[in-house]
Amino acid sequence: MVRRASALPVQVAQSLLQRIIAEEFPAGTVLPSERELQDHYGVSRPVVREAIKLLAARGIIATSSGQGAVVASDMTSPARDALVLAFFRAHASAEDILNTRMLLEPEIAAMAATQATPLQTRRINSVTRALDGESDGSEEAQARLADRWSTTDARFHVLLAEASQNPVLAILAEVIVGILWQQRKSGRNYLPGPERELAQEQHRAIAAAVAARDPEAARQAMAEHLKSTREALMQYPDGLQSTIDVMIEGGRV
Repeated sequence: MVRRASALPVQVAQSLLQRIIAEEFPAGTVLPSERELQDHYGVSRPVVREAIKLLAARGIIATSSGQGAVVASDMTSPARDALVLAFFRAHASAEDILNTRMLLEPEIAAMAATQATPLQTRRINSVTRALDGESDGSEEAQARLADRWSTTDARFHVLLAEASQNPVLAILAEVIVGILWQQRKSGRNYLPGPERELAQEQHRAIAAAVAARDPEAARQAMAEHLKSTREALMQYPDGLQSTIDVMIEGGRV
């Protein structure tokens, strides 16, 4: 190891990252103590602490005074948060996100129709059925349905991407859908009842095409779904030009 002081924390952090990637330290496990890392790498405690800070800043590990440094189980949230900030700074709009989805998701649906395992097909159908059923019309019931719609709709699209058997597409879908879910939690993007019912009908068509192993039908059904999403967004005050918000714990920047 090169003994240049400014490089030592980076080198220790890189070595730990490689060990995490190799699953020497799987997700959810606690890293060795500072003393153990000092002895292993032959460096000082400040070097180890700085290396830990570098990994924590990237969301690779989480630190707490009581438990030490724990390998993160969720690696997509840091990527999503970084992209939200990048989109915000680039003045990205809802239309930009939707255009990206229109490039990716019809092909994802087509790939899922040919690549999904029986278990993945059952999960897609199960999530689709989870949003069936009528609300009693009360404000409280409508709010519960809106919350359930946001998270279950996100799950539907992520499951499709996983069923494509392309891990890059699965990660991209999870990040992009996560951004949309975060925006919906701001209270701006809940679909009214009739539009939600249409979207659910389209979900069923996509799921049926995947189950039938019909890639062209899946591609077309997803394209129709995203076209309807575009039309729905146009009904909001800012329409397709609404920009991405940066939010922390439900607040807005």
